[in-house]
Amino acid sequence: MKRSQASRFFKVLLSLSVITISFKSFAQTSKLNAKKGKTEKITLGKIKGRHWLFMPNGKPFFAHGITHAGNLDANIDFEEFSKACKEVGFNAYGYGCPEPLRKDMPFIESWNHLVPISYYRGKNAVRFIDVFDLKVQAKLTNGVKANCLRSRNNPNLIGYCWTDLASWPLNNPSGNNWVEFIQNLPKEAPGQKAYQKFLTQWNGDEGKARDLAFLRLIAREYFRVVGQAQRKHAPGRLVFGERFGLSAFNQFTTLVPEVLEEMLPYVDGIAIQPPFRGGFPKDQLDTIYEQTGKPILLCDFAIRFRDGDKDIRSWKPAADSVAAGKSYSEYVKATLDTDYIVGVFWCNPVDTPKGFGKPGVKQGFFGKDLTERPGLHDSVKRLNAYRDKVTPKR
Repeated sequence: MKRSQASRFFKVLLSLSVITISFKSFAQTSKLNAKKGKTEKITLGKIKGRHWLFMPNGKPFFAHGITHAGNLDANIDFEEFSKACKEVGFNAYGYGCPEPLRKDMPFIESWNHLVPISYYRGKNAVRFIDVFDLKVQAKLTNGVKANCLRSRNNPNLIGYCWTDLASWPLNNPSGNNWVEFIQNLPKEAPGQKAYQKFLTQWNGDEGKARDLAFLRLIAREYFRVVGQAQRKHAPGRLVFGERFGLSAFNQFTTLVPEVLEEMLPYVDGIAIQPPFRGGFPKDQLDTIYEQTGKPILLCDFAIRFRDGDKDIRSWKPAADSVAAGKSYSEYVKATLDTDYIVGVFWCNPVDTPKGFGKPGVKQGFFGKDLTERPGLHDSVKRLNAYRDKVTPKR
């Protein structure tokens, strides 16, 4: 072996050894603290009337980072990605955080498979369940338990999010809804029996009002099952619940008021995906906060922008990455001006396919090989410096 090759070999070996030792130390410390009963949990609290996240050591922070780092299509080097994120000033990872990064910075845990009803799955892939069936409830409980056990002893865990952009509305892109699904079950199915019992007690009008009332019962049963399982298997951990989406036209999309109300007893905050465009939707978010009294996490967001001949497929994308950086910085500063938003996460690390057979590019924060986007990265660096400046020091 040549001297240069040997040198590179031992450098790589040393690097791997350091990573392994660090991970073992992290895991051993977490296990030791768990055995001692020591509370090492990120929490929520208020300072001068504003909601903040708090690290286990009591330090307040506003979470800011990138989602979907574990996206297999992204194919990124996690160590290099970590460095790139920290150089820009990000202090957390959003949902979709891979295991190698979970010891690095705070992160969001999530699920999206227990009930496959995200509207973007398409008409033939959305699958509702009979949530009144005890066997189905047992499967849900076991799924929540498995998700909780994965990260509940990790001090970097910010909290849990649930289903992404679920097809809760009676009118949604899947062409079906949960109420119709239950209505069409066989007469011996638990859900059908629950529906027939509901009908004997319903004194209102038929149609939408009746269906919304039964949708509320579906939501009540669903959140009872997953919410109780969540609290049992990850006690004391923050829960942000369903990842609701907002429209660009001042109307709720996947957020149904009756469903939101039934979820509230089981969550600490509200996860929202706002429209991927400039212009902070203050009125909508103010209304949600006023209705719930709970802090809000903007769990997936970005300012999409034109990038050559790429098929970005965004409504009113910014002219370029410079304009996107300016718009994004103004947007996040507006979130910091509220009393209730505790974090924002940019959607996607690098360009990837849309997924679920959909055409177009899911645009990323970084360029190819984690390179900088002109203007965008400089704007976010300044933004993160501002974030640190306005965050209380205690």
